[in-house]
Amino acid sequence: MFRLLFNYSQTSEGLRYEATPSAYPVEALMLRITFSEEQMGNWMVRVLHHTVRCLFVASVSFAQLEQSQNVQGIQSAEYARAAYGPYNPYYPEKPNLVEYGADVGDMEISNNQQANGMTIRLYQYFPFYSGKYNYTMISTNGYIGFAHFSDSAHDLRVGTDTDWPRESDPALIAPYLCKQRVDANTLTSSKVFYRLEMRSHSALSSAVSPTRGQCRGKLPYVQCNMQSDLFLDRMQRMLQEGVAGASVFRAEAALVVTWENLRPNIGRERTYSTYQLVWLTDALGTLSYTIINYDKLGYDAADLNGNTVTGRCQAVFNGGNHTGSVLVDLSVTTKERPSSLADRSSVPHVVRGRYLHRVDDIVRPAGCSNKTGGTFPLNIYPNIVNMLGQMTVDVNGMCLDPSTTYVLMIEQRETAPCDVLNAAVARCRLPKILDWGTKTVYLQPQSGLASDEKAYIGYIYFVPPTIDPMRLDIGNIHDWFRNPVKDDKEIVWYPRNFTSPQRGDRTMDVNNPSLYQITLGLYVIGYKEARDDAIKKFKPVHRVLARLSSHQNMGDEAYRWSPQKAKISIQQVEEWYMNEWERENELFTYRFGYLKLSPIPSDVGADASNQRFITELPTGLISSPVSLHWLWTARHSSFTGASASDIEQRKLFVKRKATEMCQSWFNEDGALPNFIRETETNSSCPCKEEQARLDIGRFMPHPRCSQIFRDVTCTETLGSRNCYMSAQNVQGAHYDSNLPAVHESSYSTHYGQVCCYDEQGYLMQTSYQPVIKIDESTPYSPGFPMRAYEFGTNPYQGMFEVPGLSAFHHDMMPYYLCCKYSDFRCQMFYWRRPSSACQQYEPPAIGTLMGAGIMTTLQKQKLIFNDPGIYNLLYAERTSFTPEVRIQARLERFPDRSVDFSGYNVEQFKLVQPSNATVLTGVALESSESDRVHIILRKDTRRARYRTTIMVGDVVRYFDNMQLQRFRGVTIYVNNVHRGQAEVYVVLNKAQIGVRIRESYAIDMDRLPTYMESFGLLDLLVAVPPQYHAESSLVQPRVFGEMPLIDGLLRPAGEGVYPSETDSPLSWDEVNNPGKRNDLITKYRIKGESEMGLISQSVRLSSGVAMTDMFETTSDSAFSVFPDSNMKKPVYTADARFHSGSHAFVAQTQQTIENFKRLCRRFYEDGLMDMSTYPEIRRCPESLQAIEIDCASDVVCEFDSLLLQARVLGDKSKEEFHSFVMQRDLATTHYNSCGAVALEYPEYMIKGPSSVSAAYLEGDIVSFSCSQDHISMGDTEYQCSRVSYGHDPSSFIMRWNEGSQPWCRTRQKNDFLTWLFWIGVFFGILVTLAVVFFACWSVKQRHRTRKGTRKNTISSTMKTTDIPLETVKRFEEKEPLQPPPRYERNVRRYSPTISLNDVSPLERPPINRFSSQPYLFDGEGGGFSGYGSSTDFATPSPRRASRGGLSGLTTGV
Repeated sequence: MFRLLFNYSQTSEGLRYEATPSAYPVEALMLRITFSEEQMGNWMVRVLHHTVRCLFVASVSFAQLEQSQNVQGIQSAEYARAAYGPYNPYYPEKPNLVEYGADVGDMEISNNQQANGMTIRLYQYFPFYSGKYNYTMISTNGYIGFAHFSDSAHDLRVGTDTDWPRESDPALIAPYLCKQRVDANTLTSSKVFYRLEMRSHSALSSAVSPTRGQCRGKLPYVQCNMQSDLFLDRMQRMLQEGVAGASVFRAEAALVVTWENLRPNIGRERTYSTYQLVWLTDALGTLSYTIINYDKLGYDAADLNGNTVTGRCQAVFNGGNHTGSVLVDLSVTTKERPSSLADRSSVPHVVRGRYLHRVDDIVRPAGCSNKTGGTFPLNIYPNIVNMLGQMTVDVNGMCLDPSTTYVLMIEQRETAPCDVLNAAVARCRLPKILDWGTKTVYLQPQSGLASDEKAYIGYIYFVPPTIDPMRLDIGNIHDWFRNPVKDDKEIVWYPRNFTSPQRGDRTMDVNNPSLYQITLGLYVIGYKEARDDAIKKFKPVHRVLARLSSHQNMGDEAYRWSPQKAKISIQQVEEWYMNEWERENELFTYRFGYLKLSPIPSDVGADASNQRFITELPTGLISSPVSLHWLWTARHSSFTGASASDIEQRKLFVKRKATEMCQSWFNEDGALPNFIRETETNSSCPCKEEQARLDIGRFMPHPRCSQIFRDVTCTETLGSRNCYMSAQNVQGAHYDSNLPAVHESSYSTHYGQVCCYDEQGYLMQTSYQPVIKIDESTPYSPGFPMRAYEFGTNPYQGMFEVPGLSAFHHDMMPYYLCCKYSDFRCQMFYWRRPSSACQQYEPPAIGTLMGAGIMTTLQKQKLIFNDPGIYNLLYAERTSFTPEVRIQARLERFPDRSVDFSGYNVEQFKLVQPSNATVLTGVALESSESDRVHIILRKDTRRARYRTTIMVGDVVRYFDNMQLQRFRGVTIYVNNVHRGQAEVYVVLNKAQIGVRIRESYAIDMDRLPTYMESFGLLDLLVAVPPQYHAESSLVQPRVFGEMPLIDGLLRPAGEGVYPSETDSPLSWDEVNNPGKRNDLITKYRIKGESEMGLISQSVRLSSGVAMTDMFETTSDSAFSVFPDSNMKKPVYTADARFHSGSHAFVAQTQQTIENFKRLCRRFYEDGLMDMSTYPEIRRCPESLQAIEIDCASDVVCEFDSLLLQARVLGDKSKEEFHSFVMQRDLATTHYNSCGAVALEYPEYMIKGPSSVSAAYLEGDIVSFSCSQDHISMGDTEYQCSRVSYGHDPSSFIMRWNEGSQPWCRTRQKNDFLTWLFWIGVFFGILVTLAVVFFACWSVKQRHRTRKGTRKNTISSTMKTTDIPLETVKRFEEKEPLQPPPRYERNVRRYSPTISLNDVSPLERPPINRFSSQPYLFDGEGGGFSGYGSSTDFATPSPRRASRGGLSGLTTGV
């Protein structure tokens, strides 16, 4: 059933009634009944009117159009074509025109008085060629414009054909630009029709009405009703039939202008032309498309018989003011015969004479082209794709033949096969491209003929899956890394990303819902870098592990704009592609993976259950990398019973497996080369955050943990306030002690560095993590170096070098396995990934250029320099370890903002009148190993969406969806917090030089209600690493292998050029000082004011370096012929008469500023000064006194406020200048660091005196204590201090004082050990006393024994008969004999009666002799032999034998 939409209108023929099905079938079902009021009475008309109205609102059955539908959408292709239609012309006789005329609400221009255009209001902003317009001027000369042509113009010339700014160069959209006029012949309807269609929600009064009606509060040509909604929807479908990427565009408004039956301006030939323009925009005014329809073109020029005296007709888009121009069709046929536009088309499968373009920024042709030869830009959507490939892109290029095979050739990679959707769109399947950056592509047929077209060229930007803007939406990515993962996941995708087209169908409608009816599967793909025995190398491995679920793709109209959502269960696997053994073992070798939504392959389904390995999936959408720990418990053998749903059991299982995998990684990483030394030596972290913030050449804000980018998820570094990562791969250096240079050469590694800082800006240390982090609610996760740099390593091949994925495999997932999923294993991770100690960090040299020439050099000198021209900002010579670097700046005279260019009586050349202040409007930079980069200020009235133009390789790059992009040798990222690319960072990777460019200090212009556009000036900051020694004022020697020659405006070389006092404030003496200014101009100016914009030869500067203007010379890129190159032109181009005479540039000094202030004070006093005599007075501020009070004699504030004619700029310049000086001093300070205290940190230990205090810099004191139920043991306080090193007293090293390992002991155990100690002491005392007593007793007993020994010896005289032999044998003297005393008196001597000498030896008694025993008396010797000679002692007399028979010895007394 269809409901007919009833419409009637008053025409010249009477009342016309129309009934049209609301869905617009193929056959235009329209009933027209026309009555003549001259033949019928009014009452008859009224009756018939009500009768027909009641009849048409009734429901009418159309059985031949009814088709079955189901819940999944429309299934019939026939119904889809009937409902949406390949093309339904409003006028059968004019099939390529949309409806126009008075009956659809058009207004008309029927006279020739609108040659310069009739201005109409658009009621919302329409973007065109980087400008935004809420008005337009419709001209009978075949264009809609936004400015007037010069009155003196002989013909309608635009673009480079004009002498702008002497002549006007208006911005316009010209379907057919030439002198034309409306034919006065009443037999021909010759008019210009126009109307504005808007969505019905803009006017509530007519939103519910199906008929045409005027919008409330708007002029009659504005239509905003249900018919407008249907019209805009139909225009969207027209775009989608021929424009790649038009499916994301939703039209909010459309301007429809129709030139009907116009004739040439000169001559009487009856030749007519009818053409039409439909200009569409979205609700935000960011996207804009045009549809140009040509019904007939009867002439090629505006002269008699087609002559070209007053110019050939042309179809052109002109940006205005030499911004650039683009022809509607670039083929040679159109150039030779413009009227041929009506015979050809960019959508030949739909209708002839139709051309589609995207026009919101630089105009890009869409649809197909008939160009042969030369270069034609491809329109590719999406042009930012995942490096893993396996996805499709739509391409507009040449007009396609379904019988021909086409391929998209990718430089340095495989070709992508293409399917022909229709004559205008090819869909190409991209292979896997392991690369990050731009790849040039060529669309070519493969017919094998020599005439194959090679003109069509474009580019695709390949990115890692971690930052792919087109990735599969799987919800909050961080929830996939929790343990356990909640089983409530949802995936979101747009169904029209998946199609199953019928190849070769020229009549196929891309709006056909049946094209999108396809079954999708959600697959889990694991990633690892494993050994391949076939190639004997380690390589990346992507394996399909399982299919989680299947989904039916919805293709009906409801999902054209709305995404499709589906719930998934991560604990239910629909089909495994691993056997049982692989699920028990091989699965755990994949630390992470990703999800892919793609059509289910025809050979893998229910009938292929035995197939356990899929090598390749169809093209689809890929998610960000996720952990696979949730897949471990999905139908695992350990969870076959009730425990399968037990969350705690799953958590414990994951913890156990993660512990095993952590240990496995620990062993695996330990077998790899130790990269910490090279990382710390060549990329040591800055010691404080203020250093990392300004060292933009070597470090950049971390994309996931930065207050600057306002992304503080900090997944791996939770607890950090700001993190910074190395802006390029860690640069290794080769050292050779045999050479005079310290560095012989440098090379790129695949390592990276991450530095995190706490709330106070101190570097966080992994060594302190165990003593600071208490639990998950008090996180402390410092940054750590990475074995695989997150941004990959050029050429992005092999192990460690896959951008993003290698970083997850080697660094990020081990962190989760050891620190998140396991217990007490985080220190194992930090042992392999210790944070930097900043011991090898050296700060950079930093310089700026801001405001009206306010400059701070790399040597910290301050001055103001003004002079228009192209200048060598910085040049570094190529050495063995640094590339050649060229940075150029374009300084232009700031326009006089007091000029009122809104008046009609202002001459064209006076619209831009330069002042005597120069500002930075463009920066060009490159190195010998990088692409050339241009950062250009956009012109006035063109900074609504983008405030700067970023060009790489002569192609404009956009950062709306990706804030960070990498190209050959250069990294560019923008701070997307500021709208319109207002803050841009450029890093030359090999040189490690970083540049920050801001437009108008990145001021949020939305907060300034009196300014509709930004101020129009750039400021620049340059950071140069220490290997260039840029902070020195001396000329660097040119010795290969030593420090490079570095010279430029920001680093002037030579003595006496600048004052020596670097800490002194900027004074008026340094404002355009004549001597210093002339010296800088002589040394570093490449082009002067009059030469800018002209191509010239290279200039050899006074330093001996040959320089060319990088703004005019094109690179060797194939894209240099594109209209993008026009964006590099000067911004504030003034007429040549302002370059000389009284208008010539005069550098402002203190004297000229004071003269200007006196002139303004005089003007304030009398107010009668003639502006023609004193033109400077129009630049006087409203309140000079307020400026002087606010600036308070500050040179920067006063200079910018007066010369830039904006008090806001003066205040901002003052703030930025003084803020920079303070930050630079902090950033260039050298800090001595000891690093973290190298200790083992046991449980229950606390870092003090505060957990957040610095504990690595010189003078820092760190103390350790234990929790309240523990006591600290060992040395608990350490201080970082200098220690002398070597013989040089000035040489030192930083070191913590020596001490023993601190540790903690529980108080219970300590009490027990204390009691045990004192008990031991007590028993020890007892034992000691016992030992002493026993020792004393032993000594005493020995002494007694010695005293009890016999002291007598055998007498020398005894009776032999009295002494038995046995008795003599038993004799043994126990005590040694004491020597006899000596007497002074005479002793009487007696001779013994019997001597032993008279006894035979056998009869003598034995005498036992000891070592301490003296010898016995020797009769022959006359005394004792043991005491010397007999003369020493008196010889005792023999004594008589005792009664016992033994004679005794006499004492001699």
